Amino acid sequence: MQNKALNGSKYFLLFIDDYSRFSWVYFLKFEVNVFAKFVKFKTAVELETRNKLKMLRSNNGTEYTSRQFEGYLVKKRIKHQLTVPYTPQ
Repeated sequence: MQNKALNGSKYFLLFIDDYSRFSWVYFLKFEVNVFAKFVKFKTAVELETRNKLKMLRSNNGTEYTSRQFEGYLVKKRIKHQLTVPYTPQ
């Protein structure tokens, strides 16, 4: 975002369930907080729905392709699909 939100956040993280189209939005002050927010999101969703997260589709941003993030996804057996670079749709 070009302008900061009221709480000082400059970034947002959006999760969309492909089946139900239900969405979750998290506002972040720094991009490096994506991994920590994803772990909290995963935990909350799995507790609420009693279903396991099976797949994550994301862009090729470095916040999603770090060793820490990829290692976590492998450990939790979550498939990671990356979109084609420079395709915003």
